[in-house]
Amino acid sequence: MRIDFQQIWSTLSSVFAIGHQDPFPTVWSQHGSYPPRSGNDLEIFIDGQNAYREIAAAFHRARKFIYLTISFGSKDFLPVPGSGEGMFDILRFRRMEGVDIRMVIWQPADVTSDTIPNPAPKTILGVNDGPTCIQARWDVAKGYQGMYCSPRNHFEPFPVDFPAKLGCHHQKTYIMDDGGNGILAFVGGINPVQAYWDTQKHDCLDVRRVAKGQDLIKGLEGVPPLHDIFYQIKGPAAGDVLANFVERFNGASIRYADVTVDAVSPVTAAEIPQVPDGIEIQILRTVAPETYAQTQEGDRGIREFYFNALRTAGEGDLVYIENQYFFDHGIISEIHEAAERGAKIIALLSWKPDEGTRVGEVECVLEKIAHFQDESRLVAGHRNVLILTLGNSHPDPRAEAKTIYSETYIHSKTFVVVGRDSAVMAGGSANIAFTSMWFHTEMNIGFVDPVRIKAWVAQLWSEHLNVRAEDAIRLLANPGEAFTFFKEQAIRNELALEKGVAPEGSVYDRQSIDFPPRKLEGIAVVL
Repeated sequence: MRIDFQQIWSTLSSVFAIGHQDPFPTVWSQHGSYPPRSGNDLEIFIDGQNAYREIAAAFHRARKFIYLTISFGSKDFLPVPGSGEGMFDILRFRRMEGVDIRMVIWQPADVTSDTIPNPAPKTILGVNDGPTCIQARWDVAKGYQGMYCSPRNHFEPFPVDFPAKLGCHHQKTYIMDDGGNGILAFVGGINPVQAYWDTQKHDCLDVRRVAKGQDLIKGLEGVPPLHDIFYQIKGPAAGDVLANFVERFNGASIRYADVTVDAVSPVTAAEIPQVPDGIEIQILRTVAPETYAQTQEGDRGIREFYFNALRTAGEGDLVYIENQYFFDHGIISEIHEAAERGAKIIALLSWKPDEGTRVGEVECVLEKIAHFQDESRLVAGHRNVLILTLGNSHPDPRAEAKTIYSETYIHSKTFVVVGRDSAVMAGGSANIAFTSMWFHTEMNIGFVDPVRIKAWVAQLWSEHLNVRAEDAIRLLANPGEAFTFFKEQAIRNELALEKGVAPEGSVYDRQSIDFPPRKLEGIAVVL
């Protein structure tokens, strides 16, 4: 199937020209791999402690199969640090009990400390080393060659040629049976790497975030606390997460055909019973063209979903974003258009994404190629756009009345549009970046459920603003008031940092804040 994006954009634009009172007929992606599915139960787990506690428990409950997709990862990762039980320890134990365990892992062009490159089976006990082993395949990503274009006239289309070495299989999913007759799927952004594990306190002195064998002080100084999310799905939509795994495992580049066999899906989405009073969920993907036989034309369903949702936003509505990156011409254009129509945009972005890393260097190059500065000027400073970041503070145990300040790394990919009587939300692995929207392999979920979405955003705001959940819900009902509250707290928090006193919350102006380096020498920290 050929996806004619120009025709899609032309059609959607003509529909929206009727005005905000006649919004798009649907936010769902019409050209993605999977349709929206009714009858699902959905839970949100904010930050690594909550997420991996549930995922580890699901590993232990499974009796038939556990399937994983991994981009970045560590063979020493502890999902529940206090237990001392590593993720691979759990998986090896479950495999010995007869559970079918498979994983598909991104094969990076450049090996980093946070990747598990082939031939890792030689170093991970129990992986691809016999007939009763954990079966793993590695997958080389695609690049992108073609036009970089957007549905508005803010940017001129131009040709790009990104080599495959810049591509990434960026999905993070876990799928397993629930110990009975059902299945569970976890979709999110938290890599199984110790530095990505964190609590909702985002304590810069929490040594549980430090990798095994690393010096505790150097580990804490080198990696900031991190905020992210996972979603748990029960119901038919979990079948699409399973179908994605089977497609990727069977189509992986490095197959280890002597010790692995193709996966056969134990159940399809259509065969999974609906959950009573469940909600509608769509599994959304980005897949580069010609990556897998079943998806020859590729899939840009995530980008389409964002477009559709943003085009419903106008006066009296709120767009709330948490993301690591912020450079995709199309999405930035639609954010600008929503702001022009009067929607309030609150975007929490990483302070300095991947600073000092190879990934960060590559992304900086991609930002320049994608004319990021042009995009930034389109939204930065707009009267209805607020671009913030997150930080944290801790009393300095070395000196009375002193405070340690740190950024909180935003790795969450949360996207929400809230109206008076409606709400749509998406989240998963995809950054607001040309890479994630065009040719990285990504997975998000999208859903429409005003009550649940507003409650979950209130949980996030309660964490970030240090307010009661009921006060966060009140702010959600008043986008203008929420916009002002975030803006004014960011100003007060920056003044608190300058004075060396504790801030009242966690939000800061991204453009003006300058977090000091974490200098922790002399602090006694123990596991």
